[in-house]
Amino acid sequence: MRAKVILLAAKQNTVLRGHPWIFPKAIASHTGKLITGDLVDIFTAEGSLAGVGAYNEHSLYRIRVLALASEAIDSSNYKAIIAHRLHQANRVRKCLNLPNDRTTAYRLFNSEADGLSGLTIDRFNQFCVIASTAYWVELNKEVITEVLQELFPTDQIIWMAQSKPLGQDGWKEIDAPKVQYSAEVLESGVSYQVEFAHAQKTGLFIDQRENHCRIADLAHGKRVLDLYTYTGGFALHAAKAGTLHVTAVDSSDQAIKQAKNNASLNNLTNIEFIEADARDYLINAGEYDVVILDPPKLVPSQKHLQRAKNYYRFLHREVFKHMKPGSLLMTCNCSSALTSADFCALVSAQATAVGKQARILGIYGPASCHPTLASFPEGNYLTAVLLAVV
Repeated sequence: MRAKVILLAAKQNTVLRGHPWIFPKAIASHTGKLITGDLVDIFTAEGSLAGVGAYNEHSLYRIRVLALASEAIDSSNYKAIIAHRLHQANRVRKCLNLPNDRTTAYRLFNSEADGLSGLTIDRFNQFCVIASTAYWVELNKEVITEVLQELFPTDQIIWMAQSKPLGQDGWKEIDAPKVQYSAEVLESGVSYQVEFAHAQKTGLFIDQRENHCRIADLAHGKRVLDLYTYTGGFALHAAKAGTLHVTAVDSSDQAIKQAKNNASLNNLTNIEFIEADARDYLINAGEYDVVILDPPKLVPSQKHLQRAKNYYRFLHREVFKHMKPGSLLMTCNCSSALTSADFCALVSAQATAVGKQARILGIYGPASCHPTLASFPEGNYLTAVLLAVV
C-alpha cells in the first residue's frame, strides 16, 4: 500500500490546477512510510484524491506530480504512467507533423509540460537522447528505455544524465556519458552535424527552430550579424535564405568549429565565422541590417536576476547605440526568472536611453514541439523579441 500525503488547504489549489511541483511547506501530514523515489498518493485537506507523484526527501520539489486524479490514466505503477505520458507526447508531435522531410530534429518530450517532471527527450533521426534531471527518472532508467524502444523499435537510446540538477535532487551516482555517436539532422531544411560527445544538453538547441525561420524570412538581400552564434543556428538559416553576408561570432572554439562544419554541409560560403567575445562586436551593429543577440542563460535563478538585468541593459544599450534606422534586432532571453513582459520593457528602455526609438514587431517563445502549461509559468523560459529601430 502506497504512502499518502495530505496537502494544506491554503496550498492545494495550485496542484489541483495542474502545477507539477509540491514544496515541503504545502504538505500538512502523511500516512505510511515515505521513501525517496517511490510513488505517493496526494490527497486534499478534505480527503479527496488529488493525484499521484514521485516523492523525494532531498529535493525542494518534495513531490513531482505525475498524474492528476481527474485524468483517465492508470497510475498504479511507474511503467503505466510513463507509457501513457510518452504516447501522449508522441501523438502531439504527430499532430505537428514531426518528424518530416525538412525537420528530423525535434523535442519528443518536454518535462513538466508533457507530464513527467525531470524527463526531457530530443529525437535526432533515429537517436532518442534523454536529459535526466530528477531522482525518480534515474531510478526508472530501464523502464523509460523499455517504453521508448516499444515506441521506436529501431532507435538508439542515448542517456545524458545532467549532473548539476541531479546532484541538487539527491542523486549521487552520476556517470559521465560515454557517447561516440553522431547524426546529421535537418531543421527546417538546414543540415546540422550533431556530435553527441561534445554536446550541451542533448546535442542541439532545437527550441529556436521557428525563430530561425523568422530570421530567414527577413534576411534575403541583407547583411546579418549573429552574436553568440553557438553552432550557427540563426547564421545558417539566414545564409541559406539568401542574405548578402553573415558575420557569426562566438567565444567557443568548439562551437565555431561545429558551425563551420555545418556551413560546409549546407554549401554556404556567405558566412564569416569569428571566434571572439560577442561583446566586442556590438559596436559594429551599424554595419548590418539584421542583428541577432542570443546570449547563453544569464538568469539561472531569482538570486541572479538583478545582475543579469544589468548585463542585459549593457548589451542592449550598446547594440542600440550603434544600430542604424531601418534595421532589425532579434534578442533572446532563455530564463523564466525574467518574464517576457519584464524583458520587453528592459530592452525597449535601453533604446530610449540612447536616443533611439524601437518598435516591437513580435514576441515569440520556443518551437511548438516545446509545449508549455498555463498552470506552470516557470516552464515559459524562452522569449525572443523582434524589434525595428526607426
